[in-house]
Amino acid sequence: MATITPTIRLRRLGMALRDHREAAGLTLDDAAHVLMRSPSSLSRIEKGLHHLPVRDLEYILGKYAVSDPAVTGRLFDWCRNGRKKGWWQRYATDLSPEMMDFIGLEADAIFIGLFELILIPGLLQTEAYIRALMEKGQFADDPERVDRLVAVRMHRQELLEGPNPPKFSTIVDEAALRRQIGGRSVMRAQLQHLTDISCLPHIGLQVIPFAAGTHPGVSGAFEILDVGDRGDLRIVTVDSLTAMSYREDESDVRAYGVAFDRLRSAALSELESQKLIAGLLSEL
Repeated sequence: MATITPTIRLRRLGMALRDHREAAGLTLDDAAHVLMRSPSSLSRIEKGLHHLPVRDLEYILGKYAVSDPAVTGRLFDWCRNGRKKGWWQRYATDLSPEMMDFIGLEADAIFIGLFELILIPGLLQTEAYIRALMEKGQFADDPERVDRLVAVRMHRQELLEGPNPPKFSTIVDEAALRRQIGGRSVMRAQLQHLTDISCLPHIGLQVIPFAAGTHPGVSGAFEILDVGDRGDLRIVTVDSLTAMSYREDESDVRAYGVAFDRLRSAALSELESQKLIAGLLSEL
């Protein structure tokens, strides 16, 4: 049997099914007997390692006596989209499974909240800025891969331009605006792009000025996604040099939500942020 990388949706679905099984007073062996499955098969489902057909999920929920429409609707959404494929699949040789999973979640988000400490947020970067970053990154010695990774990021940005874009709220530290990636001309175009795109009604941009001192984001960048038609699935991602990690524990997710709200309070208003960016543009 082929091994699959569990996506966030499949993991959440599996954890939810485990919780409902336990709430029904069933051990793994008991549930396997009731469902006419092997314990190992049910264990794989609960670990997010097996994609269930919707009809199988409906059967399991019936045996677990789960009937609340708010609950079942969320579980069916995770099930239907558990292994959703999209344009990013053609870049499978360049992207990690975690990154492809993330792009799929991002494409389904109704809200994206993003904090950046030292770089312009990826969804708001110009092509020249992206290329300047990539050409100094870990794949700098592979120009063709750099081209493909630039294309991936540009394609990701299309979700902000579609007919039903997510609400995008981004907060950046002033350091990200002052760091000259690619030189003065690249940064001038990048800051002008921020000015232009932040005028769109679904995009909010706030800046935390140096004068604000310390703030809840000093430990690093993070992104919050509310995924699904109702935004029922909240995901937090944190990047490192070599990997992307998810924060899935409810207490961690809640803590990042609180931190994001505090960052909003510490940041300049959207209008004041526009004025700060205009001032930086005049210096270039």
